[in-house]
Amino acid sequence: MNLDNYEKQLQADRLLTYGLYEQAEKLYAEVLAAEPENVEAALGLAHVALEQGDEAVAHERARRAVEINPRYDDAVRLEQRLAEIIAARQAGATHHTPQAARPSEQTAFARNRSMADHRASEEKRNEKK
Repeated sequence: MNLDNYEKQLQADRLLTYGLYEQAEKLYAEVLAAEPENVEAALGLAHVALEQGDEAVAHERARRAVEINPRYDDAVRLEQRLAEIIAARQAGATHHTPQAARPSEQTAFARNRSMADHRASEEKRNEKK
């Protein structure tokens, strides 16, 4: 991994932590385009989709990360868990209810009020769509 891609990946990780999913996704995608075998960037894209509530896309992206490196435990665990969740939902075994903000989001927003304001305005904009 070259230094520029490493820095992009670190920035994407930070953006994901703060709930800035679109920006994180863009950076992870840039890293993965430059380094198609970067399992961490592929897994980062899976986490972005998961945080956005798209479990099917998250599962596909986690599966891609496992294809890149079948020994990367984080990717294997995420892919397996998402496969279980999707299978259970398709079988009608569970009912999906919206979850509260992730603990990492709550912590980040408590420290940085402007992030909470940004998130609120982003949610309002998405409601209008």
